This record gives sequence, structure tokens and C-alpha cells, in this order.
Amino acid sequence: MQRSQCFYLLITILLPLLASANIEYDGIVQIKLEHGLDGTANPKFTERGNISIPSLRLGTSMVHQKISDEDRVKIRALGLANKYYQLRATVINGNDEQVYISLVKACMLIEAELNDIITVTLDYTGKVITVTQSIASTSTCQGSSNALSKLKEFMTDVYVRHTHSGPAPDTASYIQKIEREREAREKGDVKDNKSFLAKYWMYIVPVVLVMALSSAVNPEAGAGGGQR
Repeated sequence: MQRSQCFYLLITILLPLLASANIEYDGIVQIKLEHGLDGTANPKFTERGNISIPSLRLGTSMVHQKISDEDRVKIRALGLANKYYQLRATVINGNDEQVYISLVKACMLIEAELNDIITVTLDYTGKVITVTQSIASTSTCQGSSNALSKLKEFMTDVYVRHTHSGPAPDTASYIQKIEREREAREKGDVKDNKSFLAKYWMYIVPVVLVMALSSAVNPEAGAGGGQR
């Protein structure tokens, strides 16, 4: 069996196996949520809640959160000062921990009455690569003085996004094409459809250059030869 045929056979065997491995992958992820409410660049983070994702493949999740009266006052103060609400998400997977920080305008969170979205993005192996927070509704930050009574509880929607790999190159078809061209050359079936100039340009160009240079050196050679 030729090398190209062996490679083609290996590709046809491995690609379905790799595809099925990605589809069947699953796992459990725990995410600890904390927020910074003092409006500084390096705030002191306090507990907000946690997210449990029992099935990465299905994208199901359970969210447990709490907010104290003190937290409500601080969030409202951030909105009035036109500052940012900071969320720290710590992804816990066994002994491995990864931390992601998101920022949104506090006034936007207040106008949305603490309704937000947390998006968990996975790579093609099922590993968490980002955790980001966004606001569930459109906000113009015009009502940041909303009453504390509207800031009841965090209402969070969790979305699990899977990163899909791009289309794989059609290696099998390319190999088959190369094989057909090789066999055609061996049988002499390949026709040369090149034009005369395309075939013999390397011989024609030097002759043209020599004639052009000769005419440039002796421009009066032809005219002077007929006069006495």
C-alpha cells in the first residue's frame, strides 16, 4: 500500500473518532461569585453566590445568590457615582481554580433591577475559557436613583457557550485528486493545452531583447546605408 493511501485511510478512521469524542465530552463545573462594591480599582470582594453546572454538554445550571441591605446601599451608591460594579467569578474544577473579572456600569445594573446574564464560554475540549457578565435589558443610565425597594434579589440567567472548531480541510478529496493526476501522467493521458508563447517564451524573449538593443544602438544604420 502506498504512503498516500495509508494516510488517507488513517484520516478516514481518526476524524469520526475525534468528532464523537468532542460530542460525548461532559463534566461538572462550580463557579463562585463575588462582587466588589467599593468603587476602587482593587476592591475588596465579598460573597454574592455560586453557580453549579452539572452538565457542560447540556448547559444546565443552578444558581444560588443572596444580597444584603448593605450591599443594596453600596450598589445604589456606585450607580449615583457613575462607577462600575465588578464581578469576580472563580471557576473550580477539582484542584484547579481560574479567576475571571467582569465590569458593568452600576447604573445599568440598577436600572435592570439586578437582572443580569452570566455567560460561561467553553473551548472545544470543554474547558472554561471565559466568564462574563452583561445586563439583561437595555439601559441608558437615566434612572440610577431608583429606590432601594426595587433592588430585591439578583435574577441571573446563565448561558453556556460551546466554541466550535472551524471546518476541517477536505484532505481525503485532495489526496484522491493528487492520485488521479499522478495516474494520468503515468498513462500519458495528460494533455498539454499551453499556447505556443506559453511553451517557448524563454526562447522568444532573448531574441526580442537582442533585436531591440541592436536597434537602439544603431538607429541610423538602415537609413544611412542607402545614401552616397
